[in-house]
Amino acid sequence: MKTIRQLFNIIKESLESLWRNRAMSLTSTISIAAMLTLFGVVMLMIVNLNTIMYQTGEKLDKVVFFLKDDAPVADVNGFIKELSENDKVKRVTYVTKDEALEDFKKGLGDDATLLENIPGGNPLPDSITVEMNELSYGKEIEDKYSNLSFIEDHNYYYDFVTQMMKIQNGVKYVGAAIVLILVFVSVLIIHNTIKIAISNRRNEINIMKYVGATNTYIRGPFLLEGVIFGVLGALLSGALTIKLYEVLYEKLNPQLFNITNVDLVSANIVREDIFIIFLCIGVGIGFFGSLFSTKKFLDV
Repeated sequence: MKTIRQLFNIIKESLESLWRNRAMSLTSTISIAAMLTLFGVVMLMIVNLNTIMYQTGEKLDKVVFFLKDDAPVADVNGFIKELSENDKVKRVTYVTKDEALEDFKKGLGDDATLLENIPGGNPLPDSITVEMNELSYGKEIEDKYSNLSFIEDHNYYYDFVTQMMKIQNGVKYVGAAIVLILVFVSVLIIHNTIKIAISNRRNEINIMKYVGATNTYIRGPFLLEGVIFGVLGALLSGALTIKLYEVLYEKLNPQLFNITNVDLVSANIVREDIFIIFLCIGVGIGFFGSLFSTKKFLDV
């Protein structure tokens, strides 16, 4: 019963202190919410960039070699055999010009009739599509085989993939730096809030120490305050982040899919994870910010 009574007293004192210092409490909560919201934006950008990289990687992890019309059959067969035996190559596909034209027509849909009766016949060449086991192998395959005498041209999106990787890394580093700064600011604000709360209760704390109250009991209300800051900030930022993402998803995803045939990550998929991550980070910041303050300003 004593433990339960002490727990209720800690909760009561925390709530009273929050109300007494409501301006600073609100500032602490908003600072955590702002930090977590920005963290969520960075996290969602990285998640979507990873998703786009994965989806486009499946489409771009290939080099297409276009063959000359007079390419010797023996040379082409030897080329295919050599590629198939390369341990960096996942699959080699030979596409005839007729198959290429049919695929092109399928992509046009109802407009495919425009390709009927093309003057001069089918203008598309035979081609060999080389799919790699890893995206990074494509450049090596391109450099090694693109200058063969029977190859007319080739297609590989190495520069595009490289730029995507650079953007992905840039978002990670810049986002991490900004989030670290905001974590520091949040802890500093919580630190000052708890400092004010301790100052307001200085006489009461001295009396509690005099009558033999334990260190844990004295610190309890202040630590709980920090946890409450973290929980409220996490819930606020989680709701705001998800709402903003839902709006952006509805506006951007259809356009992105029409252009690239790639989908963004649905808000329904990340909603639960965002709230769990935000709660863990928010509670951690609130607790350790309060713990640091109580150790510095409480002589217990």
